Amino acid sequence: MVAFFYIRKPQPVENKHTCTMELHVALTPDSLLYWFGWAVSLLIITFPIWFGRNLSIRGRRAFERIWAFVLILAFVGMTSMSVSRGEFTWGGSLPIHMCGFSRLLIIGYFLVGKKWMGELVTFTGIAGGLQSLLTPEFTHGINPIYAFDYYVNHASIIAVGLYIIYVHQQPLQKGAWLRNFGRIQLMAVVALGVNLLTGGNYMYLMEPPIVDNPLVIRSESFPYMHVVFFELFAALNFLLIEVVLRRIRVRNSIGVRIV
Repeated sequence: MVAFFYIRKPQPVENKHTCTMELHVALTPDSLLYWFGWAVSLLIITFPIWFGRNLSIRGRRAFERIWAFVLILAFVGMTSMSVSRGEFTWGGSLPIHMCGFSRLLIIGYFLVGKKWMGELVTFTGIAGGLQSLLTPEFTHGINPIYAFDYYVNHASIIAVGLYIIYVHQQPLQKGAWLRNFGRIQLMAVVALGVNLLTGGNYMYLMEPPIVDNPLVIRSESFPYMHVVFFELFAALNFLLIEVVLRRIRVRNSIGVRIV
């Protein structure tokens, strides 16, 4: 089991902002864990939609609370281990990345029921979660608890948008992509403030991620070039997500199509 999860030895990567060494690991498709993570993620994405559609309203609410608490417990477990191993840092261990924000939005949506949280995580979750599954990056190395938290969280933030459409029967509204693109600018401002206070690199605003991804555009003359393209690709991703999801036709329990 240990050999399975430590497929690739973590390599120290220097953090220029904190002058410390971090055990970043970027998985590639030649890793067994890469494909195992995809298999688990597909199960997590599809199961809630099938299960939720077969529940009563009361049962569905209970299921959603359990889903939210699993995400909370996974984060607590991951954070507790990083603290016990001396890996926790204020500049790298807070849920301030896009996918960390998405986790908070899911928890808030399921426990509080704010529709704007569900709409926002539909975009941030699908856009950020898919990229994270295509190019997985672990900031403190890999072990079973870190891998569990990583894949449960990223699969969940992809799943929830589809869950809202199919199970809650709430189609995406026209123009939602632009409204939510504006909202992530507020998230970026929060992340930038935390970066300046902690020396971190949340939402990769200070430095590009180490993964080999064609969407990560680097420039030696302008160190924040990747942020400019992140914004461009985010806008295009959000627009594409709206175009695709608005083509989904959902019917209610008596077979009437919901526009």
